[in-house]
Amino acid sequence: MKRQLELAALGVAATGWLAAILTRCLALWTVSGTLNNTTASLPAYWDGVWLEWDHWDLAHDGSLHCSFYRSLMSLSGSFRTWRALVSAAIGAGGLAAVTGGVGLVWFPARGQIKVFSGSFFVVAGILLLVPTAWTCHHTSQPLHSTVPLRRDWGPALYLGWISFALMLVGGVVMKYSRLGF
Repeated sequence: MKRQLELAALGVAATGWLAAILTRCLALWTVSGTLNNTTASLPAYWDGVWLEWDHWDLAHDGSLHCSFYRSLMSLSGSFRTWRALVSAAIGAGGLAAVTGGVGLVWFPARGQIKVFSGSFFVVAGILLLVPTAWTCHHTSQPLHSTVPLRRDWGPALYLGWISFALMLVGGVVMKYSRLGF
């Protein structure tokens, strides 16, 4: 029963890590557009950690333009921090997944490996939580511009919250499974 719990915890945490990779790849962190845009003739903007998308639907053809950020120096310091934290979370989660997998297959009696792997999954979850929560807070702040714009959370932020929860739960269960709970 204990072995099945450890395998389930590793599976949950690894699923969270894969969701973190998907969170990093999605460019839909924030969605910006104009208020009361009923004609769909004005642009919508999707911002991600690595890419920005412009959606100009003037001809109702659904054209979508994607580009990397033109200059990293033009991005705010917090944005560069988000990128570093997401990358660190994916790296820590990868280390935890490899260590946990190797530990469960070749060293099933070694509790230290499970504690190490579970701890790194928790660290990876917290590293992903910081940019996700920071972006959510930043997105909910009012915009001050001449055109009434609106910003919403994108799907990647929701996936980031789910990824954090999965890595945290899986990591905690892996870490404390050797205690027999």
